[in-house]
Amino acid sequence: MPLKPPVVILADGAFPTHSYPLKILYSAGTLICCDGAANRMLGSEREPDVVVGDLDSITPEARSAFQNQLVELSSQQSNDLEKALKWAAEEGASQVTILGAVGLREDHSLGNLLMLWTDFGAEITLLTDSGQFIPVHTYHDFHSFEGQEVSLYPDSAHVRITTSGLAFALRDSALSSAHKGTSNRSLGGTFSVEVAGGTVLVYQGYPSED
Repeated sequence: MPLKPPVVILADGAFPTHSYPLKILYSAGTLICCDGAANRMLGSEREPDVVVGDLDSITPEARSAFQNQLVELSSQQSNDLEKALKWAAEEGASQVTILGAVGLREDHSLGNLLMLWTDFGAEITLLTDSGQFIPVHTYHDFHSFEGQEVSLYPDSAHVRITTSGLAFALRDSALSSAHKGTSNRSLGGTFSVEVAGGTVLVYQGYPSED
C-alpha cells in the first residue's frame, strides 16, 4: 500500500505528552500503530491507518474496529517496533518518525533506542517527551539552537566521529564507551556529525516550553 508522508509509528510505550510529538502524531500522513498502541487510539481523532505486530496485545474492541488495517507479523525474532520499521521501509517509506518508544519499561526503552543503530534503509527520528534521537550512519547536518543539549552514542569503540558546531569537538575521534558521548551542547543554529566505521545515535533536547 502507498504510505502517505509523513509516516509515523506509534509504539506501545508511554503515550506522548509533550506538545511537539503530539503535533507530529495528529498530523501524520500515515499512522502505523504497533499492536497494543492501537488500543490507545481507539475512538481518537486520529485512528491508525495500519496496525502492525503479532497482535497479541490488541484488545478485542480495537481488533474489531481496525480489522481492515491489521498486518499480522508473527515472528518472535523481533519486537513490534522492529516489525513496523521493516514493514514501513519495505512499503517504500524513506522517512519515519517514531513515538511512544520509551517509558513504562526500562528494558524495552533501552532496546528500542539501541535498535536505532540498525540501518533500516529509511531516515529515522525517534521523539520522546524531552528530545529526539537520530541515527547517523555517514553524515548528518542538524538544525539546532545555542545551548541545546546534545549527546552522541556510538555503536562501538571503533567508530570514528567528527563534529562541527558542538562545544566539545571531535576530530576523527573514537569514544571508549557509548556513555562517554553524553552531555555535549550546540554552539548555534546548526551542527554536524560525520561517522566512519559504524553508527552514532544523536540526541537533541527540546527547547524549553516556558
